[in-house]
Amino acid sequence: MERVSLYPDLDNNLWGISEEMNIPIDIQPPRIRSKEHPREILAADFKSLGELPIQGGWGYTLDDAVIIDNKDPVAPKGMAFDGVGLEYIFVEKRIYEELIIFRQVNDRYSGIRWNLLRQKLTIHNGRSYDVLTFEVTALPDKDYEELKAEWEGSNGYGSPGFDTPRHTKKRDSKTIRYVTEYYFDITSFYGSKQN
Repeated sequence: MERVSLYPDLDNNLWGISEEMNIPIDIQPPRIRSKEHPREILAADFKSLGELPIQGGWGYTLDDAVIIDNKDPVAPKGMAFDGVGLEYIFVEKRIYEELIIFRQVNDRYSGIRWNLLRQKLTIHNGRSYDVLTFEVTALPDKDYEELKAEWEGSNGYGSPGFDTPRHTKKRDSKTIRYVTEYYFDITSFYGSKQN
């Protein structure tokens, strides 16, 4: 599989922010650019997941929506189709692709967290779309390892001299943050009684 950079123009010096600022660093949401479809990439990168019953793109826009297909041959048979659960699996895996797998080794992230900010249903050209907006936060691997060593070290958390507020401030000042959307075409299962 051919992998291409997410943001070749992103300035790696962005992390040189003062530790006095107790806020995450806002960045542009990364975007995966690949010739292969997400179904193929996710099946290859997360083998235990197998193929997902999806078509379409990475879900960055309405035109690039992830099409969830409850009639796909790999969709589970004989049980209720969990399209919403599939959405959340996809969200997690896309985040890992964006912040770990599609990145160079020295440009990866750890301590990744995501939080649903809003969800809305939209109808476009007779098709139903679930649009999820998430806030994603993470730490560059190097900073994560440094903070972990500081926290777990012999003079770390729980020791008399450990300065928890300073550690928290330092962590927050190195944390990146972005808000991103996921567009899912849910026409195949939205409103279905077997959902």
